[in-house]
Amino acid sequence: MKVSVVIPVYNGEKYIKNAIKSALSQTYQDKEIIVVDDCSTDRTKQIVEENFKKEIDEGLIKYHKNPKNMERSYSRNKGVELSSGDAVFFLDYDDEWENTYIEEMVKFLDRYDIVYSVPQTFIDENGSIVRVSKKYVPDDAAKLVFSGYIGYPSATGFKKSSFLGYDESLSYREDWELFIRSYLKGLKIKVLKNNKVKVREHSRRSSKSNIQMLKNTLLIYEKYKDYVPKEYLHYFYFHVGDTCLRFGDLPKGWKFVLKSFKNRDILTIRNILTLLKRGFRIDKYLRLKLYSS
Repeated sequence: MKVSVVIPVYNGEKYIKNAIKSALSQTYQDKEIIVVDDCSTDRTKQIVEENFKKEIDEGLIKYHKNPKNMERSYSRNKGVELSSGDAVFFLDYDDEWENTYIEEMVKFLDRYDIVYSVPQTFIDENGSIVRVSKKYVPDDAAKLVFSGYIGYPSATGFKKSSFLGYDESLSYREDWELFIRSYLKGLKIKVLKNNKVKVREHSRRSSKSNIQMLKNTLLIYEKYKDYVPKEYLHYFYFHVGDTCLRFGDLPKGWKFVLKSFKNRDILTIRNILTLLKRGFRIDKYLRLKLYSS
């Protein structure tokens, strides 16, 4: 099975070399790498062409530059369009993989449509490990999907024939939306806890503090609320409510959270501590009101 690695990038001069090297160093041999440059204005193109000329000439790496900035959902879809593999793995320009990542993941694509490696290791701007998550991860893929615990593109691989495409109208939460849509379409998802993905935390990473994340979370809720299986609906409510609380929308957040409490499974120590941390932040509520006015 040939694997296409799609790397979308916008102004990624600082990290793109490491991402490509991470893809090239994979022990899995039957692969190609497609870099989709979303009309960067920095030295991204120069760095790719100077450091990987041999691989570009040999056809191992394809470099495509969008004529204008189209955002990351379009760039990922464009990469799939340009690919020739049977499977597609996404890698954000600022993340990295352990060198056995593809080899361990791709073998499941003969039985599943999507493979997902739960991100556990987080690195800083210099590649040093900042933290390793010990968060409990349920075995039930649907529970992960509707709890919002799943999404990172750098941790996701698709059988190409099963890839439904990222929603290009979304610039945030597009990864979560694709998993919801894929699950509801009946696609089979395999979740692995193999700690093979390194997610980089830095000042330029798409921030979870961006208000568009809240807006898109609510858009996705409205789109799919009537289609979520009943046994997972309370996880869906809690995640949407938690996101509202994180951004300071306390009335709406508590409304969703209280709806989720109809199922006692939600009342875990972790969730209770999260609510105590986020549920009473009047400062965030006032800041959101000021932003919205």
